[in-house]
Amino acid sequence: MSADNIGARFSAVIVNYNGGAMLSECVHSVLREGAAAEQIIIVDNGSRGDSLASIERDIPGARIIRNVCNAGFARAVNQGLAIAAGDFILLLNNDAQLQPGALRAFAEAFEQIPLLAIAGGQLRYPDGRLQNAIAPLPTLTAELLPRALLKWMFPRRFEGKTATSVPIPVESIIGACVAVRRSVLPQLGLMDEDYFFFLEETEWCQRARRLGFQVYHVPAARAMHVQGQTANAFRSQARVEFQRSKLTFFKKTQPRAAYLVVSALLPIKTLVNAVANTLFCILTVGANRRLRIKAGGYWYLMAWHVLGRSRSWGLPGKCPRGKDPRR
Repeated sequence: MSADNIGARFSAVIVNYNGGAMLSECVHSVLREGAAAEQIIIVDNGSRGDSLASIERDIPGARIIRNVCNAGFARAVNQGLAIAAGDFILLLNNDAQLQPGALRAFAEAFEQIPLLAIAGGQLRYPDGRLQNAIAPLPTLTAELLPRALLKWMFPRRFEGKTATSVPIPVESIIGACVAVRRSVLPQLGLMDEDYFFFLEETEWCQRARRLGFQVYHVPAARAMHVQGQTANAFRSQARVEFQRSKLTFFKKTQPRAAYLVVSALLPIKTLVNAVANTLFCILTVGANRRLRIKAGGYWYLMAWHVLGRSRSWGLPGKCPRGKDPRR
């Protein structure tokens, strides 16, 4: 592969939701890696800001799909995958920026590992610190035991970040910077749209591995990731989406007994956290704003469980079921 044709082999799908200036920085980072503007696909999930205006002005060749409502991450990605034409398809969060050599590292991994279907890049905070980029598949054991104990018992499996310099096989990757081999999509299928936000890439990785494909972490494919802009703006609602996705994962991929246990366990854990944080607020006479927000978030989540886990709760602006998100 010559240095000047790597980017041309990639399409990029970027899901945007009120990304603001971050979206422009994200798109330009892909262009700097040699991708053609015509192969950059931005799927906007009903944003209210003007982030698309700068893209239309500065990068007229980029393709934009406008949804009038929030279709969720998986559905928006699938809209982009349906029209992507590259040998490889990059899925990049709008709050992430590729670092030099990222697309070359992905392409080399795909060339060297014939069964590689999904590759995740190395994620770093703006200050250079490593971010979690690897994730184990959810299991009943992981729900029942404390995370600290699991990391002590199985350090490699539950280590979310690694300083390795070579690609390594993993159970699942974090979806902020991911590349997929387009030729596997007819067999692998698109992302499961029952996941609105969180764990859609986890299920995709599990599906790939069950089909005999491989999933790798590729550390030389680096991206700077601000992390969690949407989730941080709607913290309590994001907790609802995460637990909903976790229940969906267990219901669709695990034995029914495991789903029933997790379904009963999540509200118990939520109640314990709500009570504990409320007590801490009382002990500090409400002086700690962070504690107040956490307590309120857990009570919001508890109310969602008690009131029947309605789909209408969670992140705002969702598309109604069955609605074409573009109309």
